[in-house]
Amino acid sequence: MDESKPGTSIEIIDEINTENELTNKFLSGEMSFADYSTEWFDYEDEDDVETNRRIVDESRQSNLIAEKGVIRRRKATRLTPALLGLMGEANLRFARGDKETAERMCQEIIKQIPTSAEPYQTLAQIYENDPEKSLQFSLLAAHLSPSDPNEWLRLAAISKERGDIKQEMMCYTQAIKADPHNLEIHLKRLQVLDYLEEAKYPLNSFNVSHVKCYHKIATSLPASEADTVMKYARLGVTIYHNSNEIERALDLMGAVYKKCPAAFNIEDLNILLELLISRKQYQTCLEVFVASAGVTIEAEIQTVKNSKGDIEEQTNYIKCCMPNDLQIDLKSKLLICFIYLGATDLIPSLLNDFLSNEVEKAGDLYMDIEEALTAMGYHDLAMQLLEPLVKNTSFDLGAVWLKHADCLHNLGQDDDAIQSYNKVLTHAPQHPEARKKLYNILLKKGQISEAVNALQQDYRYAISMELLYQQLCVLKEHNKSLKYMEIGQALLCKTFVQFRHPEELAISYSQKNPKNSVEHINNFRSVRGESLYLPNEIHFDEDETFKLTPQQEWELFKELLEIAFKNKKFFTMQRLTAGAITSKSLYPHRAEIEFLCFQSCLLNKDYENAIRLVKEFAQKYPNTRTWNLLGFLVNTVDEGKHARYIIRLFQKDNLAVKNIFLGNNFLTTGRYIVAFKHFLEYHNHNPKEPFSALMVGICLLVMASQRTMSKYQNLILQGMSYLLLYQKLRNCDQEAYYNLGRAYQMLSINNLAIEYYEKALAAGPIAVCSQHGVMDLTRETAYNLYILYKEQSPQMARKYLNKYLVI
Repeated sequence: MDESKPGTSIEIIDEINTENELTNKFLSGEMSFADYSTEWFDYEDEDDVETNRRIVDESRQSNLIAEKGVIRRRKATRLTPALLGLMGEANLRFARGDKETAERMCQEIIKQIPTSAEPYQTLAQIYENDPEKSLQFSLLAAHLSPSDPNEWLRLAAISKERGDIKQEMMCYTQAIKADPHNLEIHLKRLQVLDYLEEAKYPLNSFNVSHVKCYHKIATSLPASEADTVMKYARLGVTIYHNSNEIERALDLMGAVYKKCPAAFNIEDLNILLELLISRKQYQTCLEVFVASAGVTIEAEIQTVKNSKGDIEEQTNYIKCCMPNDLQIDLKSKLLICFIYLGATDLIPSLLNDFLSNEVEKAGDLYMDIEEALTAMGYHDLAMQLLEPLVKNTSFDLGAVWLKHADCLHNLGQDDDAIQSYNKVLTHAPQHPEARKKLYNILLKKGQISEAVNALQQDYRYAISMELLYQQLCVLKEHNKSLKYMEIGQALLCKTFVQFRHPEELAISYSQKNPKNSVEHINNFRSVRGESLYLPNEIHFDEDETFKLTPQQEWELFKELLEIAFKNKKFFTMQRLTAGAITSKSLYPHRAEIEFLCFQSCLLNKDYENAIRLVKEFAQKYPNTRTWNLLGFLVNTVDEGKHARYIIRLFQKDNLAVKNIFLGNNFLTTGRYIVAFKHFLEYHNHNPKEPFSALMVGICLLVMASQRTMSKYQNLILQGMSYLLLYQKLRNCDQEAYYNLGRAYQMLSINNLAIEYYEKALAAGPIAVCSQHGVMDLTRETAYNLYILYKEQSPQMARKYLNKYLVI
């Protein structure tokens, strides 16, 4: 025997073990009867439509599939002759009062065949003095032999007394399975549902609902109870229709129609036909028309070759006669069926008959027929319906004009179609489909500007992101950069914060996580008493599924930033970069975005936020470039409030740049003694560094120029000595001479200043670079000489002016 297949000896042993385990759990109270039946016998409410389709006889047996995850089914419950004899002996022992022996015999039978009902029935009688045990055995017996509805009703009553609602509901369901034609049982189950609904009990814990009960009643009762059947069928179809369960609604109405077609009134037929049409069962619709609506149809079967060359039969509809009093709703549905069935000989005459009805009363039906004609490519016939509609004030609607425009376009009348599409936009300015189609027609006609304008949406309404992206692609193709930047910013508003205040920019810079940025900005708006979403901000269509990929968003962001930079839109750059920080999809580019934020702040002269960002850079990237940026910003801002931060920044770090940076900062803030201390400390550690010698000399000279400083002559001598040391260490004559000239000019020793300036003019440039050009101090030197000579010797001043400073 192949032990890998279901039904082998190993699997049978597993089944028996599983049976015993589940039964013992139920009898010991570890699981409820509802859980037991669900676990073992696949308890599922038969009212489910899918289950209704596969009802099988209770006596039929199905193989137990032991594979994990596959639902188990009932097995055969017949006892063997030996066990039948044992069961009879047990009943005799119980009748004689020997309950213990009878119980042992029943337990032995259960061990061998756990799914046999007889031992559980006897055990229920044995434990009649123990209501709990008796109920458990009765439930098992009824479940294993479920054909007695009265037993299930008895158990339902006991469950109700015990307050076990779920078990009571299951008992009624099993009773209905046993006797589906009993309306009283159906109504009792509905009463339980009504009670639970009023008590606001969570009905989703049951596999049963009102609509399933209605469905079961309508499909179970015989045709003799047609009124009751139709009552519950209508209730069920209404619920199905409201929940858009069209397939189930059709199953219900179709089953009821087969059972009692004579009970269908006009409204019922209308619903059935509508459901059939929605599922494209047009041939069935014609059968219903002939059987129940008094319609006669003549047709012939023709043998034709299909596109593949195969012979097939085709129905050719020749004639159709309708009763004079046939309702217009049914007429329209009949016409729709013939349209989809391709009855080209009948459609014109039936359409003319329908057009005799007033548009005011049958406008919606006009639309249904037009949809069918358009779907089958009969655009000329569809136009016969659309023209009366658009001329009627009651149907002067955007949806009608859209169909009119589409029909004109399909007929090749593009000029008229343009006018109709504009009518659509008059009624629905944000209609994306109309704008797309209008754009394509205008583009095809070569009207580029008009085509681009057709894609422009009104930001006062919810806008289509897909249409916005299409407009962006068109603008890029035609190189309209400024408009491209405007539309691109609107598109990025989907994931970027739309900033309202400068403070919100600062909040976005300060947060490390995009989610935190959005939360803090929303909290800031709440504190200000503002709404999270303002009417004048861009809102997107929430039902739209289109969105940019992270890579598309990143590329678009960089393009917009480049356009803004080229057009010197620095504030736009700052808003874009700050918005990028709040985007979750751009989080992988966080480091690059932060530096772009810093650059945009510099360009927009927002130095406060720039300092905030460069402080973060100082922690993350402690290098020369960072110190230069930090030093530039600290010197740019007039206030000295960042001095403490700088001290803390270098408090623990023994960096070579520490003394230079601090010295320069204190020098620019007027704290010359502290600056001198840092420059001197750096110079003592680097005695051959010309820059430190220059800065020490400058500090000494600046201190000497203060009126409150005593013995300033010594400071001047010391300062000049450091400058001369700087000249010696600095291997660049023009720069050294120029700086010495500046020092003497500051001390008003003009003769020496002139001497060194002349030497600087005579020296060559500082450096010549292929990338940065010539670095030369000639003009600066000449200008200083002009200043020195201007008062005492105008001719000499003019000489330097004409020679070096005239362009």
